[in-house]
Amino acid sequence: MSPPYSEQARLVPSILQQEQCRALLQQLQARLPQLHMEGDHNLWIIKPGAKSRGRGITCSARLEEVLEVVGKRVAPSMQAGQWVVQKYVERPLLILGTKFDLRQWFLVTDWNPLTVWFYRDSYVRFCSRPFSLHRLHWSQHLCNVAIQKQWRLSGGRHPKLPRDLIWSSQQFQLYLQQAGHVEAWEKVIVPGMKEAVVAALHSAQELVGSRKGSFELYGADFMFGEDCQPWLLEINTNPSMEPCSAVTRRLCTAVQRNTLHVVLDHKKNPRCSTDEALSDMGSWWPWQCWGTVGLDDLKALF
Repeated sequence: MSPPYSEQARLVPSILQQEQCRALLQQLQARLPQLHMEGDHNLWIIKPGAKSRGRGITCSARLEEVLEVVGKRVAPSMQAGQWVVQKYVERPLLILGTKFDLRQWFLVTDWNPLTVWFYRDSYVRFCSRPFSLHRLHWSQHLCNVAIQKQWRLSGGRHPKLPRDLIWSSQQFQLYLQQAGHVEAWEKVIVPGMKEAVVAALHSAQELVGSRKGSFELYGADFMFGEDCQPWLLEINTNPSMEPCSAVTRRLCTAVQRNTLHVVLDHKKNPRCSTDEALSDMGSWWPWQCWGTVGLDDLKALF
């Protein structure tokens, strides 16, 4: 028995229709910078608003499942509906076929005028298994250290990945150079991260109750498109300073020490160095002041 006519039907677009589709995609690309990363699986990531370290995160391609998840309460302090739902990056930049993200510290020492210090060093966090959109397992999609330590010793990961699943930003830069992205770090990644952080802070500047003489250390998490363009995932207050690797053991200690140099020594003497270490090129400054904009100046921009 032949299948119904509707099952036999095939849509064959004309040349004109194909050209119209290409033109529409070009228009969308101009308006949606993330279009090339979205893929065709319609995946969305759902995060509870009152949890940290990757707890409670899930992915789904079905609206019914998303609505079911966001209707639940996963923490006593959390109201139903307090979730963050984001389009999942389906075509990220991968290293050795594995998903990763980057933790970047920055320090805010004043909200009006907005004064941001951007730490020069950062670190990369890997998943423990190869990236795949056909299996949405935590070990393949969540780079949080607290999640990946459960799967760190399991099989299936690339043999060249570090045992502790952590790289320094210097190792990341070396990989980019070897992969042909020679200028990506200096010309695309660092400027893009700074721009995203400052834009996020500007958007919340009027909502933050700031006090003179106070400061806040944040941890921003970034992913990258295949073109190395950074995309801000989230900004963490009270970022973890628990050393989980040789890289973070060194960096976390340095970040805390240099934070005190900024908020204490540099405040008293703006010409002092924010780090006592010397390199071959002389004194170096781990923190960089990036953007000082007052509320009145910010309002004038819009």
